[in-house]
Amino acid sequence: MFKNPYPITGTFIDEITYDIPASNWTNEQWAADLDYMKAVGMDTLIIMRGVFYDKCLYPSKIFPTLKEENEDFMGFILQEAEKRNMQVYLGMYISNLTWNAGDFLGEMKQNKLYIEEVMARYKDMPAFKGWYIPHETGSNIYNIKETMGGLAAMCKDAAPDKVVFISPFFRGVNTYPDSMTPELTAEVWNNIWKDCGKDIDICAFQDGTTQLCDYDKYLTEIKKVTDAHNIRLWANVETFERDVRCMYFPIPFDILRRKIQIAERHVEKCITFEFSHFLSPQSIFPSARNLHTLYCNYYGKK
Repeated sequence: MFKNPYPITGTFIDEITYDIPASNWTNEQWAADLDYMKAVGMDTLIIMRGVFYDKCLYPSKIFPTLKEENEDFMGFILQEAEKRNMQVYLGMYISNLTWNAGDFLGEMKQNKLYIEEVMARYKDMPAFKGWYIPHETGSNIYNIKETMGGLAAMCKDAAPDKVVFISPFFRGVNTYPDSMTPELTAEVWNNIWKDCGKDIDICAFQDGTTQLCDYDKYLTEIKKVTDAHNIRLWANVETFERDVRCMYFPIPFDILRRKIQIAERHVEKCITFEFSHFLSPQSIFPSARNLHTLYCNYYGKK
């Protein structure tokens, strides 16, 4: 069991929304949400993506944006996190969900510009603790070894003291008809990390792609691999459901509780995708507000 009575101590922030609706919050509402996160023991924020298609989270001089000049949401989150003693991992540039069918050279070129610009703007902000590589996959596809390894190495070259974090997914039966067993998953990721794991510090596998009955076995097998490559294992305990509808809605509390119980046996930290839409008391989903109440009532009284 974790020392904090609330087991989920970090969350993604998905301000460049892709597959979930925009909340259209003001800065005051975002600041309030960070207060809600802090109240349930969260100390870690992961910005999902810094640049995605034509969207950018800060006033870039390099990347095209929808606005003439973007608001500095990235700087705002870093400032607000510092006030609350929270650490922030900044999501990197990603061209699209398949990074142009594995165009790792293109991703490297654009991310080099991105890292240089982000470091020039934010390197001295205390809350900036690391990078998030948003190129997510469940297997060895889209030149993931070259992409992940190249981006991680660039991050370390630019800022050796900052953490490099990834969150792939298990290729489980909830999402993929050609699913991989836990044993095959471990073999595949061992082969991936043989080539690109040396600069990766933390990995948190997404859990919603597996059936609950298989989750413990997946974590058991992948923990052997992360240990072998000196990668710290976290869990991305998703607070939305994948297995009922095509659109994402807040998860039933009982399922969330059971996933947490399994993850706690294997990992050093649980994070979630993601608090603001699916677990916040000011979410646009009424069921997320109810989930927040149930979560607080159960864990806050332990």
